[in-house]
Amino acid sequence: MTAIVVSSTVPYSGKSGVCIALIGELEKRGRRVGYFKPYGTMPFTSDGIETDQDAAYVNKLLASPGPVDAVCPVVRTRSFVEDVLAGRAGDHRERVREAYARASAGRDVMVVEGPSDISQGCTVGLSLCDVAKIVEGKVLLVERWGALQLPDALLSARDCLKEQLVGVIFNLVRESERPALMDHTVPFLGSKGVRCFGTLPADPVLSSVTVSEIVAALGGTVLTAEEHLEQDVETFMVGAMGQEKALRFFRRKSHKAVITGGDRADVQLAALETSTNAIILTGNLPPSTLVLARADEIGVPMIMVDMDTLTAVERMEALMGRVRLHGPGKADRIRAMFSEGVSIDELFAAFDV
Repeated sequence: MTAIVVSSTVPYSGKSGVCIALIGELEKRGRRVGYFKPYGTMPFTSDGIETDQDAAYVNKLLASPGPVDAVCPVVRTRSFVEDVLAGRAGDHRERVREAYARASAGRDVMVVEGPSDISQGCTVGLSLCDVAKIVEGKVLLVERWGALQLPDALLSARDCLKEQLVGVIFNLVRESERPALMDHTVPFLGSKGVRCFGTLPADPVLSSVTVSEIVAALGGTVLTAEEHLEQDVETFMVGAMGQEKALRFFRRKSHKAVITGGDRADVQLAALETSTNAIILTGNLPPSTLVLARADEIGVPMIMVDMDTLTAVERMEALMGRVRLHGPGKADRIRAMFSEGVSIDELFAAFDV
């Protein structure tokens, strides 16, 4: 049996999406594929069992899902952290070995979702290097890329993993930055023994959030259009200008949320004239009845929050700073992007699958 450990050097690089794509491609080739995430950080209860939210989602996409209690054996909850710091941690490495044996039974290939960076899980013996040894797998790194970036983290990972590192896929690559990446960074890494199997573009649909997720993250109160809370928001804009300028500004982006003061009726009305899926009202100030009526009429949720605009912006940046695969069509979208941007045959040959 072969284990492909999918990990990253920085959080929110899209490794769960790559796991989904790998599973789909392997199943298309007739492999009996399993999924395993030894260390989860998003506590979630599924069928009465504590697991990781992303792990539970990916596992359900398998043609033959694994046992829920074995797919993610260690989850970082508040009580888990308290037990570790109090010296009550137990042998988590052995727990992972036992769970992996169950999850991998009868499988040809295991896709193992590793930690979000090189050090995550180190305290309990479940760092990336530890996980790769426990499952006897080789590592595929998913790297989030940006302009003017040196591959320090990748080379550090190579030094740690040595022959266990097979290569890298670059994710969330803006089209304007791809030529420099392919012409300079990829050849440089190749000269250092790090192989690149392809790139995946930045996609606003995959990083979109629902209005209900925004409400939960900001602790807001929904004032209008509660029936439209499952609309997707792909980006957000801040309204702090006059109405005429605001209208031109807001027309630049669609499927957005607008953050503005609760007393800025002019900006709110301008936002409602463009493709806006939510308006976030800061300062805990309710809007005018005119604005409320218009928002309700066209089905735009208005969310009142008890924080200033800067804090709301910071919360939104954190919320939208990761790729989310839960949602209709997102798994299919990442699979399509993967097949277009990655040399799949070359990748599978490198992993002997």
